[in-house]
Amino acid sequence: MMLSSTFLKAAGAIAVAVAIAFAGFLFIETTRWLVLLICGVLFATFAYFVAIFRGRARDAALVCASLALGLFVIEIVVWRMNDSPTTSREKGSWALNGELGLVPARPGVIHEKKVAANGVVIYDVANTIDENLTRKVVSADSGPTIAFFGDSFTFGAGVNDADTLPQSFADATDRRFRVLNLGMGGYGPQQFLRALEIDVHDALLKKDPRLFVMLTAPWHAFRSACVEGNAWFGPSYALQDGAPVYRGPCSAQAPALVGALTTIFRWTEVYKYFSASRQRPLEPADMDLYIAILTRAGEIARQKYGVPTLILFLPDDLSNPRHYHLGPDYGNDDIMRKLRDGGLRVVGVSVDANAHPIEDLFIPGDGHPTGLSNRIWAKRLRDVVAADFGETGGRPSPLGSK
Repeated sequence: MMLSSTFLKAAGAIAVAVAIAFAGFLFIETTRWLVLLICGVLFATFAYFVAIFRGRARDAALVCASLALGLFVIEIVVWRMNDSPTTSREKGSWALNGELGLVPARPGVIHEKKVAANGVVIYDVANTIDENLTRKVVSADSGPTIAFFGDSFTFGAGVNDADTLPQSFADATDRRFRVLNLGMGGYGPQQFLRALEIDVHDALLKKDPRLFVMLTAPWHAFRSACVEGNAWFGPSYALQDGAPVYRGPCSAQAPALVGALTTIFRWTEVYKYFSASRQRPLEPADMDLYIAILTRAGEIARQKYGVPTLILFLPDDLSNPRHYHLGPDYGNDDIMRKLRDGGLRVVGVSVDANAHPIEDLFIPGDGHPTGLSNRIWAKRLRDVVAADFGETGGRPSPLGSK
């Protein structure tokens, strides 16, 4: 009788813990607070087990409670030691898509704020999501379509709608073209390819497509190789006979329980600290897969949509070794050459900071491009497209004679 009573108490405690954790997933947006909540719930649950269990079960519960408390303390220490900023956005604004990863959950305005550890606001912006669940671009309602793919650099993390790269390009071309912003935070070449393979954006892309633009950088190879944390829910590919083959989401490459625990661990400050400080260089296999994915996306763009793909390539910063991820087998020029060999038009988009000594090119304390960088890149893209795509699939250039 006592044994069944103990198990009933344990089951009740687990039910309460699960309910609290589920509420946290629903109402807590910042992963840091969610991790601390989970650690606290685990500690409280196992501490309760210590009180009701006896023998080996009690000893096991004590060990688990100690581990949960230790992780809770370590999280706070690493957070304060690193002076990590806190990013907050409205809960319920983002949801998981089974194929691509995170996508906006609803149309409307998503407010996002990033605050440094000392309380200084790094940015406080509003992201307008349109009825197609993409970031709003004010451009022509119809006509030649130019679609931008990419990650948070393309989406415009840290800047308001008017300062994103796609909006800057629409403005630079006098809003004469239908411009789409299909970028999303945490995305990479693998989402670009998967979206084209499964026709995710066909309702938008099949309306007079003229050009696809992908903003990318060598460190995207960490994402296409499922190494970087924010690629965990995105698609994964493997090379077979030199071609990228889809094999499900990155998270599915681990057993279910291991995958769930890995997902939670990837949210922790401990993981971010050790992952960032000990990140290995990119390996040749990573770069081969990265290049193959972009090349294949370009092939599908030509075959299915009849458009060329232009790669805006942001080189690794060779002047700062901390940002240099390329190994000895690949350099920026090698990557751009191989992408061109694959039929892609490649344009470097590095900006000389000395030419802009007063204004910031990247958001201080964050690293995403400012509106200034986006406007510089947009004007460069406008000029390159006008010069290089005089004919696109037998049709007039999307930029006309400008």
